[in-house]
Amino acid sequence: MKKLTIIFALVVIGLTAQSGFGQTTGDDRANLIRAARFLEEKPFDKDAPKMREWAFLYVAQTKDVSVVICAGPLIRPMLEKKNKYGDELLNQYAIAMAAFKLQNPDRKSDENAAQLAGLESALKAYEKMVAGDSKAKYAALDELLAKRDKGELKALVEAADCAKK
Repeated sequence: MKKLTIIFALVVIGLTAQSGFGQTTGDDRANLIRAARFLEEKPFDKDAPKMREWAFLYVAQTKDVSVVICAGPLIRPMLEKKNKYGDELLNQYAIAMAAFKLQNPDRKSDENAAQLAGLESALKAYEKMVAGDSKAKYAALDELLAKRDKGELKALVEAADCAKK
């Protein structure tokens, strides 16, 4: 897991070094929020890859908002190599957290709420993926869906306590 964290940090640093966002406009923030919803609903749309790339770069480079990628049970299923769409789901998780914080500026320091929003968004995107491609089905994500359906996701996020990591 440490190796993955280091790789992710290097990718973010590399993307940030390319710069381009810094302080952004209200249009950029609104576009990120729209992108998060669009990607959640239509993860396989022909425009999804470019939109996902733009949104991820925005999140990595903007000074408007920051997100914490919380290692552990929240994202482990997205990181596993056997998960066909893990990269897309991890991006959705980060993009949705940023969208939550931009939509709720009074709660931007509520990391648990942002983590929950990101995880729920990734799970919604996963459901759409499975509906469009049966090979997208992944048991560990199905377990998270079951926890969501039982109302247990909030407790899982709180137990991960990403704000202190």
